[in-house]
Amino acid sequence: MTATAIVWLLQLFISFSLSWGFGAVKRSLIIPGTASSSRAEFLSSLVAASSLLVPVGSSCAFDGGVGGLGKTRPQTGVVFRDEEAAAATTQSKLGVTYELLAPDGSPAVVSFNAPWPLLQTAAGIESRDIGGGFESAFVQVTELQKGSEIKPAQLKEAIFSSKGKFGMYGSPTDIKLRLVSPENSKSPAIYLSTFTTLTPGLRESDRKAYISAKTVGNGLFLLVTTTTAVRFTKLESSLRRVAESFLVVDAPKTNLRNQK
Repeated sequence: MTATAIVWLLQLFISFSLSWGFGAVKRSLIIPGTASSSRAEFLSSLVAASSLLVPVGSSCAFDGGVGGLGKTRPQTGVVFRDEEAAAATTQSKLGVTYELLAPDGSPAVVSFNAPWPLLQTAAGIESRDIGGGFESAFVQVTELQKGSEIKPAQLKEAIFSSKGKFGMYGSPTDIKLRLVSPENSKSPAIYLSTFTTLTPGLRESDRKAYISAKTVGNGLFLLVTTTTAVRFTKLESSLRRVAESFLVVDAPKTNLRNQK
C-alpha cells in the first residue's frame, strides 16, 4: 500500500468517525510521524479502528452453526414453498408452521412448538435460546427413497456432516444414535443422539439431541432439539416435549395462503 493510499484511508476514517460521533475511532489511531508510530503500528491501529465502526446487535441471527457460531452458512436442505409467506411467519403459543418442499417437490406442512424465540435466518428454520445459547431446535431436510426405512447412517450424514450446523469447525465425533420412539401415523420417529463437536475456539463440547423424523414424498424431515450434555439431564423432559411436537403432513395442492 502506498503512502498516499494510507493517508487517504486515515482521512476517510477520521472523517467518518467525526460525522457519526465515534470519537473513539480517532483516539485509537496512531498517526504517522509521531513517537512510536511505525508502519506496522499504524496499519494495526487502522484495522482496530475500523472494527469500532461495525454496528453491534442485530435482529437477524447469524446463520452459521448451532448458536450462530459457525463460519459459513450450513446446509439444512430447507426449501420454502413460498419464501414471502415463510418470511412473514411468526411464533405463537401453538408454535410455528411452514410449508416446505421435499427434494422431489412434494409439499409438506411442518410445525413444531419450542419455548425459545424463532430466529429469522437465511439458512432455514430455528428456535434458539438467545440468552445462554445452549438450547436450540432446527429443521433439517434430506432425501429418502420412497418406501425406504430411515437408517441411522443417513441421519448421521444429514445432521453431523461438516456441511451441517454441527460441523462448522470439523465433523462431530463419538456419535451415538438410538431409537427411543418409533414412527406411527401421527407421531414422528424420535432418536436420541450423543456426540462431541468443536466450538469456534476449537474446544470439544459434548452435546445431546433428540432427533424427530417424518417423511413426506421422498423427503426426510428432521427436527433436531439439542443442548449440552451437562444441561440435558435437567432439561430432558422439556426437550422431549419439543421433539414430540414435531408434525409433518402432506400439504394441499395449492399454497395455504391462497386457500379461502
